[in-house]
Amino acid sequence: MTSALVEVESAVKRYGPVIAVDGVSVSIRAGEIYSLVGANGAGKSTLIRMIMGLTMPDAGRILVCGKDHVHQATEAKRHLGYLPEELTLYNRLTGREYLELVGGLKDADAAQIPEALRFFELEQAADKLAGGYSLGMRKKLGLAAAMLGEPDIFVLDEPLNGLDVEMMRKLRLRLEDERAQGRAILISSHVMSFVERVSDRIGVMRAGKLVAEGSPAELRELTAMADSPFEDVFFQLAG
Repeated sequence: MTSALVEVESAVKRYGPVIAVDGVSVSIRAGEIYSLVGANGAGKSTLIRMIMGLTMPDAGRILVCGKDHVHQATEAKRHLGYLPEELTLYNRLTGREYLELVGGLKDADAAQIPEALRFFELEQAADKLAGGYSLGMRKKLGLAAAMLGEPDIFVLDEPLNGLDVEMMRKLRLRLEDERAQGRAILISSHVMSFVERVSDRIGVMRAGKLVAEGSPAELRELTAMADSPFEDVFFQLAG
């Protein structure tokens, strides 16, 4: 499938004199994993927040399944499943109660919750308060919540923090399966080995601009680093 589920057209976001996102255009297709990478402060999280409708662009346009957040916010958000980098949980809810809350807001099938707890290995902690969860458990609960309701688009900001190697592998296989089902997946991560392995295309941001875009192989060719660790490719492009 090649139809775009996310279209960012010349998006600009300013904070006073600082231009956080400077005329960025990105298209993310159905059946594609697209990774957004860059150094801290490059504008990745701001762009993601605009795609999610949490921040409005000062110029340009962003469409989610053909809907924009300015005039069709409710319709646009129905298509999205989001894991923010800084995940805020209701600490006085159990993990199960948190998923029931999120599932209710998404009008998701309640039968998805036991499966989500099982997949993310949270069954033993499901009835414990989320306020006592470790970083890894909180991340897994956030991932489970993002995937409830089978959204068309997953937006995952730093999904690997706190996960062990086994869960990283499970997540990679799950994302590849979701891609095969025609979903679009947007990932922002600093784990370059994961980014290279899972991504169909990668966009590199620097100082608010998209400075390079392509498959991992194309970015290696662009930097003439066919055999170097992908971290070196990233540093060459991201500065």
